[in-house]
Amino acid sequence: MIKPSIAAILHETQATSATAINRAIADEANRVIATLKLSTPADREMVEAVLESLKAVADILAPAVGKTIGIRLIAIRNNIHVNSIQAA
Repeated sequence: MIKPSIAAILHETQATSATAINRAIADEANRVIATLKLSTPADREMVEAVLESLKAVADILAPAVGKTIGIRLIAIRNNIHVNSIQAA
């Protein structure tokens, strides 16, 4: 059996970490978006503020998710129904 190289292990770990980061950011954004649909919905400005913060983090760690959050922010600001975000 051939042992994987340190570079291969590091690459696999980074890919797994990136996927976990994408999923975590997308999940959190979805939780925030879901508060708009509660029987007593969250304040839209507060939801926007939280999504802007998540977008700032995602733009660095998960650019595809950051782009999607940005699109969802525009939709929320224009009173357009917003679907959940899928992790990239």
